[in-house]
Amino acid sequence: MNQSRARVRVVLGLGLSWRLALVSLAAKSFYLAPNGHDTNPGTRAKPFATLERAREAVRELKAGSGLPSGGVTVFLRGGVYLRSATFDLAAEDSGSAGAPVVYGAARGEAVRILGGRPVTNWQPVTDRQVLDRLDPAARGQVWQADLKAAGITDYGRLTRRGFGGSDHPAQLELFFADRPMTLARWPNGEWATIAKPAAGPNAGRFAYTGDRPRRWTHAEDLWVHGYWTYDWADSYEKVKAIDLDHHEILTEPPHGVYGYKPGQRWYALNVLEELDSPGEYYVERRTGRLYFWPPGPLSSGNACVSLLESPLIRLQGVHDLVLRGLILEVTRGEGITVVNGTNVLIAGCTFRNIGT
Repeated sequence: MNQSRARVRVVLGLGLSWRLALVSLAAKSFYLAPNGHDTNPGTRAKPFATLERAREAVRELKAGSGLPSGGVTVFLRGGVYLRSATFDLAAEDSGSAGAPVVYGAARGEAVRILGGRPVTNWQPVTDRQVLDRLDPAARGQVWQADLKAAGITDYGRLTRRGFGGSDHPAQLELFFADRPMTLARWPNGEWATIAKPAAGPNAGRFAYTGDRPRRWTHAEDLWVHGYWTYDWADSYEKVKAIDLDHHEILTEPPHGVYGYKPGQRWYALNVLEELDSPGEYYVERRTGRLYFWPPGPLSSGNACVSLLESPLIRLQGVHDLVLRGLILEVTRGEGITVVNGTNVLIAGCTFRNIGT
């Protein structure tokens, strides 16, 4: 399996074993393609459109003549498959010894399975109130897209995560040119340091130097990320208030688990005013507007946002099954989960841009 992001979440359940053997050419094949139709017979010339229809065809084959020697392969033709729900495979979708069920990319074709949507309705930012909040260097560089107008209304939410935090799905994230973009932050690519704790290490606040937070008075959902006490325990903390007079930031409980230690590193994020460099973006949840400074020319379909919170593909109690040559990407949850699987092979798949 290849990966092009620091964190790729593939959960492998109990009872999973790998049989790394060559899969022989299947005796029976079905095809699907982005431009197919589920009323088609699933042939190369007339492919299905959805994984669900292909799954149904395999079930019908098993219930009828049964799996032939060599098994059955569902070939996905190249292109983009947008998923709004998990593709589930259960025990009834299994193959057998010598007759595996295979879902794989057609030879030489790139098959992309996305848990999100392309964003194409970009416009220059002209709202004077928004422009006034942006850094002068960003004015004229930042574009906006109306997510609501595109039918996208679930933006997720930032949650406390990291050491001591819960494992929630990621919020809506933006990807461009197959790379994750950066939620608007300060400082850019670097860290600020805690000047001193306030009233003891567990007071829930820490001091900063400089006046940068004065720009954040209009921030609607401000967060900070840091290694607050130990370099092995980071967490994202929601900001409750900023005391501009005393240069202190107050966070909501539990205040970084271990409190705040002078000299430790942190940065602020989810701040429109800090959208000041290429590759940064900000989602205004109240209006459904996405603001973005693209690191390259915007082209149709090049920018995507993640939507699906459940796994792209979920296998439960499956055996003698192969997933081969698929690109799984742009999703808030896991790429693939396998629970109680036996003789399951995931081969040549790429996992990228999967929930932070």
